[in-house]
Amino acid sequence: MIARTGRRRWLRAVVVAVVVAAVVAGGVLVWERKPWAPASPAAEGNAPAPAVTAPVVRGTLINELRLNATLGYDDAVELPTAAGMLTALPAVGKVVKVGSPVYEADGRPVILLRGARPFWRELARGVRDGKDVLQLERNLARLGFFTRKPDTRFDWWTRDAVRKWQRKLGVPVTGVVANSDVVVVNAPGIRVAQVTGRLGQTGVSPLAYTATRLRAVAKLTAAQARELQPGTRVTVVLSDGKKVKAKLAAVDPGGQPAKEEGQTTPPTAVVEFPDQTKVAEVGPGSVRVLVKNGVRTDETLIVPATALIATARDSYAVEVQTTEGIVRVPVAIGLVADARVQVLASGSDVDGAPAGARRLREDDEAVLAR
Repeated sequence: MIARTGRRRWLRAVVVAVVVAAVVAGGVLVWERKPWAPASPAAEGNAPAPAVTAPVVRGTLINELRLNATLGYDDAVELPTAAGMLTALPAVGKVVKVGSPVYEADGRPVILLRGARPFWRELARGVRDGKDVLQLERNLARLGFFTRKPDTRFDWWTRDAVRKWQRKLGVPVTGVVANSDVVVVNAPGIRVAQVTGRLGQTGVSPLAYTATRLRAVAKLTAAQARELQPGTRVTVVLSDGKKVKAKLAAVDPGGQPAKEEGQTTPPTAVVEFPDQTKVAEVGPGSVRVLVKNGVRTDETLIVPATALIATARDSYAVEVQTTEGIVRVPVAIGLVADARVQVLASGSDVDGAPAGARRLREDDEAVLAR
């Protein structure tokens, strides 16, 4: 006899969902197969159509969760309103790195810097010490203009670094940084997602941006969100069939208020790609995320998930095509993976099955539809 565990019951619940989804997609409703109907009904003198079958095989199963996901960039964010008239704008899709011009206002380039806070005041010799000065010096150090240890004081060294930077940019060399001269994001670069302003406009945001790296977002069930952990290594199948190694960067259980009134966000998983080469070649689109959980069966009988029939609560059977007709075989199931199911026991070996009930055999023809 087969002991039933909580995990096995959970797997069986998954099987029911797999069976229903697969069979409905094929245009056949599983509950229309009446267990009390004759195995080979005659239809007004016409021979019944042959059943659709698949062989019962012996092999191993590896538990692999397959998720549909969308490859793309994160949600676009608008830059703050430009200070002045827009005189130059970038093209959609352009990638701007820290230290480079993002757009132009009043004929002056507005430079991208990195940081967690916007510059809220003009920075020059004599200003009060502050974290904004530290942020400026860190940027100047990254760009190679500030060689001392960054601190919160705008001193002669800071002014000298600013002047060198301005000279390199080709703007007036003043040693002063106005908050309108720069725009700050907390990233090493941005991708222009949408140009929202037009040349000659004032008082508008010039553009919306995203991060420069592609990522995949998969919708999950609540159970999957509980099982999956950030850091899990996955394989992503791209639209061109190529496979890329990646990892789960975040798992969101959902339940937060959505944009639509009365709706909540679904559970999701975010997949990040350390190597962007292959994903950049295919660009945004649909992908599949494969997650292995390390569970692997020994040699076992395997049937397609669509061959399962739910006969009672937590009980299943498989119909087999024989020379005498179609025979229903009770089965106890185990691992479910890749739309296939491990058969732990069958026939009279299953709890509650009649004595002498036929067992499932390798190379039996399991009925998928009839």
